[in-house]
Amino acid sequence: MKLLKIIISGLFIIGSLGKVYAQSLDSLIQEAYTNNLELQILEKQYEAKLQLAPQIAPRPDPEAGLGVFPLPVETRLGAQVTRLSATQMFPKKGMVDAKKALANAKAQPILEQINARKLDLAYQVKMAWLQVYELDKSREIIQRNIRFLQSLEALVLIKVETNKANPADVLQVQLKIQLLENELLILEKQREKPLTDLKRVLNKEENAALRITDSLEFSVLMYQKDSLLSVIQANHPMMKMYEMQQEISKRAIDVNALKDQPTFGVGLDYITVIGRNDAMPTGNGRDIVQLRGMVKIPLYKSQYEAKKQEELLKIQAIELQKENTTDQFMAIIEKAYVDYETAQLRMNLYGQQIETTRAAIDILTGAYSVDGRKFEELLRLEKELIDYDLMILKAVVSSHRVKITVERFITE
Repeated sequence: MKLLKIIISGLFIIGSLGKVYAQSLDSLIQEAYTNNLELQILEKQYEAKLQLAPQIAPRPDPEAGLGVFPLPVETRLGAQVTRLSATQMFPKKGMVDAKKALANAKAQPILEQINARKLDLAYQVKMAWLQVYELDKSREIIQRNIRFLQSLEALVLIKVETNKANPADVLQVQLKIQLLENELLILEKQREKPLTDLKRVLNKEENAALRITDSLEFSVLMYQKDSLLSVIQANHPMMKMYEMQQEISKRAIDVNALKDQPTFGVGLDYITVIGRNDAMPTGNGRDIVQLRGMVKIPLYKSQYEAKKQEELLKIQAIELQKENTTDQFMAIIEKAYVDYETAQLRMNLYGQQIETTRAAIDILTGAYSVDGRKFEELLRLEKELIDYDLMILKAVVSSHRVKITVERFITE
């Protein structure tokens, strides 16, 4: 009887739990980063944006032209036949730097999009992994209970043979075993969906194998809820992306302000002249060289003012978007912390219930071993114990679901 008690107690002890996330999960997340096509697209877009600044020349391309006089213009020194011209405009001081700053600013939001996408991918991998983990651990609990019932069935058969137990007790145990075996089949079927979701995020083949060997303790949240707002506002890639978009508008305003000022240029004309045959003036047939100075005056100011107002309105709209996104994030976090506190309460409650139920099972097992009494009560308590084990598992999983939700808004 003492040996049986030891066996029963051992069957219901939850093994010690290890590190929250083993390397296996980290490797899955890295695999998702490597294989995700959307992430690869964003990375290529970022690299493409980085090529904008080198495209900005230090000054506009010079212009050259060739003109021919179908009816030569007669001058004292001869007839003008052809005209060669070249023009070079010079940008306003600071314009090149302003344009390069604008071009570089356009690349930065994509970099933050990449970081935000990585957070989402990690979240999806962890959540799908956690669902598979819960189902696998539920199977372990049920399998452990089946082994207990099989041991109990062997004891009942011995007592029936000695006329110390009701033969119906054997049928009750066998029925419980069948129900639990059917539950195992259901759990295996339920495992397919999160496993498919996980493989999809990882871009794995459908028949790729996946084993989860990790064990989880009740999670510990590293951040207080009240401090998360400032952390998110300072570090979350979406917040940074909005700031970068505002920076783009500020840089566009700088470029626009320089466009609203005159620009200058120089030019050179070279005209070929054919000398006269009817006279020989001094310098006969001498070609003409003309130097030119140019100024481009922005007379229509309304377009520049409208552009400035456009960018200012964009900045205001993005600021409102930042506030809206922050509110959405904090609403999710608020709910997550409520779930965490609920999981803590359930963990404490079910832990106490398990201790009491195990003690009662030990007493009833001893009584049944002696005179075969209270077998139905023993089965009922055994059923409650497995339910408590599953509830403990759900509380642990719920705590990690909260942790994963919080981590979705925090970068390392």
